[in-house]
Amino acid sequence: MSPQSALASIARDGVTLSRRAQEVFALIEQILLREGFAKLTVGEVAERIGCSKRTIYELAPSKRELVTRIVSAFFHDIRVAGHAAANTERDPTRQIFVYLQAGVNAASRLSAQAVADIDQWKPTRGIWKEHVKLRVQGLRDLLEAGIARGDFRDVNPHFVAEIVFAGLDRLRQPDFYRSTRISTSAAFQEYYRILLTGLLAKNAATASSRHDMR
Repeated sequence: MSPQSALASIARDGVTLSRRAQEVFALIEQILLREGFAKLTVGEVAERIGCSKRTIYELAPSKRELVTRIVSAFFHDIRVAGHAAANTERDPTRQIFVYLQAGVNAASRLSAQAVADIDQWKPTRGIWKEHVKLRVQGLRDLLEAGIARGDFRDVNPHFVAEIVFAGLDRLRQPDFYRSTRISTSAAFQEYYRILLTGLLAKNAATASSRHDMR
């Protein structure tokens, strides 16, 4: 994920960012996604990056605003990447796969501490919930299109979309892998295989079996 969407948001607020400020934003983003943000102060971040607090305040007037902009941009870019990837595919199962994989790829940049901080702080938890809601809607639209074309079975697309994201949430939890003794990549591949095999209508299943989902 690039920080461009968040920087664009700052620009819309009438702030002209220096090149140094843009570099600082990208560095802060890396720190927050890797380590979380609950215990970090603006002063500590400035010291680690090697800039002044004034440079950081060019990006946002407070730590709260800075964190929410970074988190919002992170999730926004997942949605953009998911839709863009799906639009490049014609095969319905590939559309679903790449749409979901965009989130998996981005989530790999989030540490367990960052996930915990996002979930435990009300402003970022709200951003996360809205993101999941929009992702569910995007998946539902893909499912509805596939059902209408006869590619997928006649299932309830909203129900399936909700269940899919509930399952993905479980696959991101470390204790799942301790109990199942399966690798992350193997878990996601098996999850997609079960999902997509179950969705495919009989006439589409034969054709799709010739395609590699990886």
